[in-house]
Amino acid sequence: MRLDLLLRLVPLTLVPLLFSWLTGTPLRNFGLVVTHPLRDLLVAIPLSLAAFAIAAAFAAYLARRSGRWFVPTKPDLLVQSAYYLVLNAPVEEWFFRGFLQGSLARWWNEPVLALLLTTAVFGAYHFFDRWGWRPVAGATAAGLALGLIYLLQPSPPSLLAPVLVHAAITCGFLSLGPYLIYRWGR
Repeated sequence: MRLDLLLRLVPLTLVPLLFSWLTGTPLRNFGLVVTHPLRDLLVAIPLSLAAFAIAAAFAAYLARRSGRWFVPTKPDLLVQSAYYLVLNAPVEEWFFRGFLQGSLARWWNEPVLALLLTTAVFGAYHFFDRWGWRPVAGATAAGLALGLIYLLQPSPPSLLAPVLVHAAITCGFLSLGPYLIYRWGR
């Protein structure tokens, strides 16, 4: 996780901050608003549960296909899940949905094109983890869903719902999901 923080999350945090500082763009334009928290939670909770289940099933499919299970230990489970909820999901959503998708949609006045390009970049970004094409295809599909959640919000869009769903997907795919499926399957 230290390398992930240094090589991925720090740059993804600094780029929008630097852009904001250089251009005078308010951070609110990058989704840093909580204008409809109850609505965001009512949207995020059922979507998060569904996304978690889909991600866990996809992780199990990949594990059965490869014959290798990547299951965290109990202590790692808690640390990883907290990391995904508190750092990974917020930073990635801040960069990809708030900064990239939001900025492209404003510049081009083409929100669907911004969604599609951001989805492609989000998927390609997951090749940095040296994932194979199947996990990257799954991450790309997740990116499309997260981008739609962000796009379909009333203005100004908030990152709250995409962050919660993103954390659920990541936990379903990399930590709690594989842990539960592996333990229940024994």
